[in-house]
Amino acid sequence: MRKLEIIIFAILIIVVIVAAVTFNGKNTSNQSVSNVTLQIISTGSWNGEYAYHNGNQMINGTGDALYNLSPNPGHVTASLTNDGNGTLFVQLLQGTNVIQTQNTTVNQGTVNIDHKF
Repeated sequence: MRKLEIIIFAILIIVVIVAAVTFNGKNTSNQSVSNVTLQIISTGSWNGEYAYHNGNQMINGTGDALYNLSPNPGHVTASLTNDGNGTLFVQLLQGTNVIQTQNTTVNQGTVNIDHKF
């Protein structure tokens, strides 16, 4: 009987050590850091720039575009101009959550986004 108790005790110690090594430093609260993206939805052409902790970037295009910034981009700004007669939507997203959105239907109309994370 004494031998069985020692074996069970040894197995429990091994289980505790494995559990400690497995969960050490991991976020077990089911919270995840979502990536921040700048989404452009447009029926025409557009141009402008965006800036965040990695610097600024001049951009232009026709139609939709998506720019991945990072999970913690710091201070994000964007200024885009509608080059056509269509609609220009600019959204700042964190995961699937819309943080900020602006739009214009005016030819040469400008939309601005400004948010600190």
